[in-house]
Amino acid sequence: MTEKKSYRRRHRGEYVCHCCKQKKTFCWSCNCGFMICPECFAENGWGLTNGPIWICPDCGRIHMME
Repeated sequence: MTEKKSYRRRHRGEYVCHCCKQKKTFCWSCNCGFMICPECFAENGWGLTNGPIWICPDCGRIHMME
């Protein structure tokens, strides 16, 4: 029979924060390629977040913090 496919997308490769330019184990990511680590996000959150959502500074897409 066929193998059941997962609907959840997984990030393949490495995370590199666009702010600090360091490799990280996790970054908030946008479909356009923008990535920001939690440390930089906490420092720059005033310009990116509005409660449970964050807005990509590159393309303007709105993302839920999940």
